[in-house]
Amino acid sequence: QKSLLGELLHILSTDSEGFPRRAVMQVFTQWLRDSHADVVGDTEQFVAGVLQVAGQDLDWEVRAQGLELALVFLEQMLGPPRSHCPYAVTPPVAAPAGPLTQALQSLCRVRLFEFAFRALFDCDRPVAQKSCDLLLLLRAKTASSSSLQEPRSSPDVASVEAALQRWRAGDQAQPLGDLEPEVVLAVLRSMDLEGLRGALAESSDHVEKSPQSLLQDMLATVGILGENEADC
Repeated sequence: QKSLLGELLHILSTDSEGFPRRAVMQVFTQWLRDSHADVVGDTEQFVAGVLQVAGQDLDWEVRAQGLELALVFLEQMLGPPRSHCPYAVTPPVAAPAGPLTQALQSLCRVRLFEFAFRALFDCDRPVAQKSCDLLLLLRAKTASSSSLQEPRSSPDVASVEAALQRWRAGDQAQPLGDLEPEVVLAVLRSMDLEGLRGALAESSDHVEKSPQSLLQDMLATVGILGENEADC
Protein backbone atom coordinates (compact mmCIF):
# COMPACT_ATOMS: atom_id res chain seq x y z
CA GLN A 1 0.00 0.00 0.00
CA LYS A 2 2.88 2.34 0.73
CA SER A 3 4.32 1.52 -2.67
CA LEU A 4 0.91 2.24 -4.23
CA LEU A 5 0.94 5.70 -2.67
CA GLY A 6 4.43 6.29 -4.03
CA GLU A 7 3.45 5.10 -7.50
CA LEU A 8 0.42 7.39 -7.60
CA LEU A 9 2.46 10.36 -6.39
CA HIS A 10 4.94 9.60 -9.18
CA ILE A 11 2.12 9.65 -11.74
CA LEU A 12 0.81 12.93 -10.33
CA SER A 13 4.27 14.47 -10.52
CA THR A 14 5.49 13.19 -13.87
CA ASP A 15 2.74 11.87 -16.15
CA SER A 16 2.43 14.01 -19.28
CA GLU A 17 -1.25 13.21 -19.78
CA GLY A 18 -3.89 15.12 -17.84
CA PHE A 19 -6.37 12.28 -17.38
CA PRO A 20 -4.13 10.04 -15.20
CA ARG A 21 -3.20 12.98 -12.97
CA ARG A 22 -6.87 13.92 -12.51
CA ALA A 23 -7.69 10.30 -11.69
CA VAL A 24 -4.92 10.17 -9.08
CA MET A 25 -6.25 13.32 -7.43
CA GLN A 26 -9.72 11.80 -7.25
CA VAL A 27 -8.28 8.68 -5.62
CA PHE A 28 -6.32 10.76 -3.10
CA THR A 29 -9.40 12.81 -2.24
CA GLN A 30 -11.46 9.67 -1.70
CA TRP A 31 -8.75 8.13 0.47
CA LEU A 32 -8.76 11.21 2.67
CA ARG A 33 -12.55 11.37 2.77
CA ASP A 34 -12.74 7.71 3.80
CA SER A 35 -9.92 8.11 6.35
CA HIS A 36 -7.74 5.35 4.90
CA ALA A 37 -4.94 5.81 7.43
CA ASP A 38 -3.46 2.46 6.45
CA VAL A 39 -2.77 3.84 2.97
CA VAL A 40 -2.28 7.54 3.68
CA GLY A 41 -0.10 7.14 6.76
CA ASP A 42 0.66 10.54 8.30
CA THR A 43 -2.35 12.58 7.17
CA GLU A 44 -0.67 15.97 7.42
CA GLN A 45 2.36 14.80 5.47
CA PHE A 46 0.09 13.23 2.86
CA VAL A 47 -2.04 16.37 2.40
CA ALA A 48 0.97 18.68 2.33
CA GLY A 49 2.71 16.58 -0.32
CA VAL A 50 -0.33 16.29 -2.56
CA LEU A 51 -1.14 20.01 -2.36
CA GLN A 52 2.45 20.93 -3.17
CA VAL A 53 2.39 18.85 -6.35
CA ALA A 54 -1.18 19.77 -7.38
CA GLY A 55 -0.49 23.47 -6.98
CA GLN A 56 2.22 23.29 -9.64
CA ASP A 57 0.12 21.34 -12.16
CA LEU A 58 -0.75 23.10 -15.43
CA ASP A 59 -4.10 21.29 -15.68
CA TRP A 60 -6.80 23.41 -14.03
CA GLU A 61 -8.86 20.31 -13.21
CA VAL A 62 -5.97 18.91 -11.17
CA ARG A 63 -5.69 22.19 -9.28
CA ALA A 64 -9.45 22.25 -8.71
CA GLN A 65 -9.33 18.69 -7.40
CA GLY A 66 -6.56 19.81 -5.08
CA LEU A 67 -9.00 22.31 -3.62
CA GLU A 68 -11.54 19.53 -3.17
CA LEU A 69 -8.96 17.56 -1.20
CA ALA A 70 -8.16 20.70 0.81
CA LEU A 71 -11.87 21.14 1.55
CA VAL A 72 -12.15 17.56 2.81
CA PHE A 73 -9.19 18.12 5.13
CA LEU A 74 -10.58 21.46 6.32
CA GLU A 75 -13.94 19.88 7.15
CA GLN A 76 -12.22 17.06 9.01
CA MET A 77 -10.41 19.66 11.11
CA LEU A 78 -13.22 22.19 11.64
CA GLY A 79 -16.42 20.30 10.80
CA PRO A 80 -18.65 20.46 7.69
CA PRO A 81 -20.65 23.55 6.75
CA ARG A 82 -23.99 23.87 8.54
CA SER A 83 -25.86 24.53 5.31
CA HIS A 84 -25.16 23.92 1.63
CA CYS A 85 -27.19 27.00 0.72
CA PRO A 86 -24.88 30.05 0.46
CA TYR A 87 -27.80 32.37 1.25
CA ALA A 88 -29.04 30.57 4.35
CA VAL A 89 -28.89 32.70 7.50
CA THR A 90 -27.41 30.76 10.40
CA PRO A 91 -26.24 32.22 13.70
CA PRO A 92 -22.51 31.88 14.41
CA VAL A 93 -21.57 29.10 16.78
CA ALA A 94 -18.52 29.69 18.92
CA ALA A 95 -15.91 26.96 18.63
CA PRO A 96 -13.75 26.06 21.64
CA ALA A 97 -10.56 28.11 21.42
CA GLY A 98 -8.19 25.22 22.11
CA PRO A 99 -9.41 22.75 19.46
CA LEU A 100 -9.90 25.57 16.95
CA THR A 101 -6.34 26.79 17.40
CA GLN A 102 -4.99 23.25 17.03
CA ALA A 103 -7.05 22.69 13.88
CA LEU A 104 -5.86 25.94 12.31
CA GLN A 105 -2.27 25.12 13.18
CA SER A 106 -2.70 21.83 11.34
CA LEU A 107 -4.05 23.70 8.29
CA CYS A 108 -1.03 25.99 8.46
CA ARG A 109 1.42 23.10 8.67
CA VAL A 110 0.11 21.51 5.46
CA ARG A 111 0.28 24.97 3.80
CA LEU A 112 -3.39 24.78 2.90
CA PHE A 113 -3.72 28.56 3.10
CA GLU A 114 -0.88 29.22 0.68
CA PHE A 115 -2.39 26.70 -1.74
CA ALA A 116 -5.84 28.31 -1.45
CA PHE A 117 -4.55 31.88 -1.79
CA ARG A 118 -2.63 30.98 -4.94
CA ALA A 119 -5.74 29.32 -6.35
CA LEU A 120 -7.78 32.42 -5.52
CA PHE A 121 -5.85 34.33 -8.18
CA ASP A 122 -5.85 31.48 -10.69
CA CYS A 123 -6.46 32.38 -14.32
CA ASP A 124 -9.04 29.60 -14.61
CA ARG A 125 -12.37 30.67 -13.18
CA PRO A 126 -13.50 27.29 -11.74
CA VAL A 127 -10.32 27.13 -9.66
CA ALA A 128 -10.70 30.69 -8.37
CA GLN A 129 -14.39 30.10 -7.57
CA LYS A 130 -13.65 26.92 -5.65
CA SER A 131 -10.90 28.62 -3.67
CA CYS A 132 -13.16 31.57 -2.88
CA ASP A 133 -15.85 29.22 -1.55
CA LEU A 134 -13.31 27.36 0.57
CA LEU A 135 -11.95 30.56 2.13
CA LEU A 136 -15.47 31.87 2.78
CA LEU A 137 -16.30 28.62 4.56
CA LEU A 138 -13.16 28.91 6.65
CA ARG A 139 -13.95 32.50 7.57
CA ALA A 140 -17.50 31.54 8.55
CA LYS A 141 -16.26 28.66 10.71
CA THR A 142 -13.92 30.97 12.61
CA ALA A 143 -15.97 34.19 12.63
CA SER A 144 -17.03 33.90 16.27
CA SER A 145 -13.59 33.18 17.67
CA SER A 146 -12.50 36.17 19.75
CA SER A 147 -9.42 34.36 21.06
CA LEU A 148 -7.68 34.42 17.68
CA GLN A 149 -7.79 38.12 16.94
CA GLU A 150 -4.68 39.63 15.36
CA PRO A 151 -4.40 43.43 15.13
CA ARG A 152 -5.04 44.61 11.58
CA SER A 153 -1.87 46.73 11.82
CA SER A 154 0.33 43.79 12.86
CA PRO A 155 3.61 43.61 10.88
CA ASP A 156 2.97 39.93 10.16
CA VAL A 157 -0.47 40.70 8.72
CA ALA A 158 0.93 43.57 6.66
CA SER A 159 3.67 41.30 5.28
CA VAL A 160 1.19 38.65 4.13
CA GLU A 161 -1.13 41.25 2.61
CA ALA A 162 1.80 42.78 0.71
CA ALA A 163 2.75 39.34 -0.61
CA LEU A 164 -0.83 38.69 -1.72
CA GLN A 165 -0.92 42.00 -3.56
CA ARG A 166 2.17 40.93 -5.48
CA TRP A 167 0.45 37.62 -6.23
CA ARG A 168 -2.61 39.46 -7.52
CA ALA A 169 -0.34 41.44 -9.82
CA GLY A 170 1.06 38.20 -11.24
CA ASP A 171 4.27 37.83 -9.21
CA GLN A 172 3.84 34.60 -7.26
CA ALA A 173 7.51 33.72 -6.96
CA GLN A 174 7.70 34.62 -3.26
CA PRO A 175 6.06 32.03 -0.96
CA LEU A 176 4.16 33.12 2.12
CA GLY A 177 6.31 30.98 4.40
CA ASP A 178 5.18 29.73 7.79
CA LEU A 179 1.87 31.28 8.81
CA GLU A 180 0.23 31.62 12.21
CA PRO A 181 -3.55 31.11 12.58
CA GLU A 182 -4.11 34.63 13.93
CA VAL A 183 -2.42 36.16 10.90
CA VAL A 184 -4.39 34.06 8.43
CA LEU A 185 -7.71 34.95 10.05
CA ALA A 186 -6.86 38.66 10.10
CA VAL A 187 -6.03 38.54 6.39
CA LEU A 188 -9.23 36.64 5.61
CA ARG A 189 -11.32 39.21 7.48
CA SER A 190 -9.77 42.02 5.46
CA MET A 191 -10.45 40.45 2.05
CA ASP A 192 -13.57 41.17 0.00
CA LEU A 193 -14.26 37.52 -0.76
CA GLU A 194 -17.97 38.13 -1.31
CA GLY A 195 -17.20 40.77 -3.91
CA LEU A 196 -14.75 38.49 -5.65
CA ARG A 197 -17.22 35.61 -5.68
CA GLY A 198 -19.85 37.90 -7.19
CA ALA A 199 -17.48 39.09 -9.90
CA LEU A 200 -16.54 35.51 -10.77
CA ALA A 201 -20.17 34.42 -10.89
CA GLU A 202 -21.23 37.31 -13.12
CA SER A 203 -18.34 37.11 -15.54
CA SER A 204 -19.45 36.05 -19.00
CA ASP A 205 -15.94 35.05 -20.02
CA HIS A 206 -15.14 31.42 -20.70
CA VAL A 207 -11.76 30.71 -19.24
CA GLU A 208 -10.76 28.68 -22.27
CA LYS A 209 -11.26 31.75 -24.45
CA SER A 210 -10.14 34.65 -22.31
CA PRO A 211 -8.28 33.94 -19.07
CA GLN A 212 -6.63 37.37 -19.21
CA SER A 213 -10.00 39.12 -19.21
CA LEU A 214 -11.09 37.06 -16.21
CA LEU A 215 -7.92 37.93 -14.31
CA GLN A 216 -8.55 41.61 -15.00
CA ASP A 217 -12.04 41.24 -13.49
CA MET A 218 -10.56 39.62 -10.39
CA LEU A 219 -7.86 42.23 -9.95
CA ALA A 220 -10.35 45.05 -10.39
CA THR A 221 -12.56 43.52 -7.72
CA VAL A 222 -9.83 43.68 -5.10
CA GLY A 223 -8.95 47.20 -6.19
CA ILE A 224 -5.38 46.83 -7.32
CA LEU A 225 -5.68 46.73 -11.11
CA GLY A 226 -2.94 49.09 -12.18
CA GLU A 227 -0.16 49.54 -14.64
CA ASN A 228 1.44 46.14 -14.12
CA GLU A 229 -1.13 43.67 -15.38
CA ALA A 230 -0.30 39.98 -15.34
CA ASP A 231 -0.22 37.68 -18.32
CA CYS A 232 -1.48 34.17 -17.80
